[in-house]
Amino acid sequence: MLNFAIIGAGAGGQTMAAILASKGYSVKLQDIDTAKIQRLKELKTIKVTGKIECEGTPELITDQLPEALENVDVIMIVSTTDAHRSIAAACKPYIRDGQIVVLNPGHCGGALEVANILRGEDGCGKDIVIAEAGDLMYACRSYEIGTTFQSGLKATVPIATLPGRDIDRLMDVLGPIFPNLTPVPNVLETSFEGNGAMLHPIPTIMNINKMDLGESYDYYMEGITPHIAAIIEACDKEKVAVCRAMGVAAESLMDSLVAIYKLEPKDNLYNLIQSIEPYRGLKNPTVVTHRFLVEDTMSGLVPLTSVGKMLGIETPMMDAFVNLAGVICGRDFKTEGRTAEKLGFAGKSLEEIKEMVR
Repeated sequence: MLNFAIIGAGAGGQTMAAILASKGYSVKLQDIDTAKIQRLKELKTIKVTGKIECEGTPELITDQLPEALENVDVIMIVSTTDAHRSIAAACKPYIRDGQIVVLNPGHCGGALEVANILRGEDGCGKDIVIAEAGDLMYACRSYEIGTTFQSGLKATVPIATLPGRDIDRLMDVLGPIFPNLTPVPNVLETSFEGNGAMLHPIPTIMNINKMDLGESYDYYMEGITPHIAAIIEACDKEKVAVCRAMGVAAESLMDSLVAIYKLEPKDNLYNLIQSIEPYRGLKNPTVVTHRFLVEDTMSGLVPLTSVGKMLGIETPMMDAFVNLAGVICGRDFKTEGRTAEKLGFAGKSLEEIKEMVR
């Protein structure tokens, strides 16, 4: 049986740890939040409720990264995107040959950023597989440490390796364990689909008054009204234009959701979202530091708009939401986020970028 390290004990990390442990895999769960780790140690067992009902007891729960990485085959990074850089740097001294490192998900450029650290001039020098999923496999939330609500397992989740030719090495190991992982040619396909960038910061910003008033609502069912759905669709058209300029055959958000959740197609995004049962009952963000606003702006909207600018694609709708998010959070996301320069794209032709990921 494989040995897993799961880095990040949020809802996704706890869910993954419990499910894998319940199936008999060795799991080490790590997070830098010492209070959360202490509570998980006290509980020992993590419960998953909802569409999947199970309990799992990780072999080790720790806030110490070296302990979590000792003698593991697969490192599943299930953190917020803004932690990818620091996690990769912290992992570098402990990486060994043959390990698999997977970002769950990578968002826009995650694998490129991590590879620069692990394989750059001062990298670990090891033969490893680096991969990123296009989305988190589980639609889940955690309202209490040690218990997660799992509203659905996504039927298909795109995954790619960097370079793309390593995909068989990855799928030989993880394919039987995660049958919903669907290989795609390269990380441009997983990075620039941008579903999170469409579904997270935009509705959050459009409902900011509810956050200010402390109101609770069903994030997808109530928070995405017909007009908000129309705004998301307008942003999605810009996203698709950027992707196609890069040579990525990106689906529209609607087509992607139909495939992920095996849905009947609808005539508009609002009606489609209303039909997604795993989205039902998921509550709204309550603070402006929530990952829906910060992470998906920095690692979703910003790279899409930055790469769009590099390629001469106008993105006025997405630009507007980057600006609004910056005002709301009091941050300069255009500078802090994953720009084309930070992805290593600056000064490169489209063919040179494709060669980077091939």
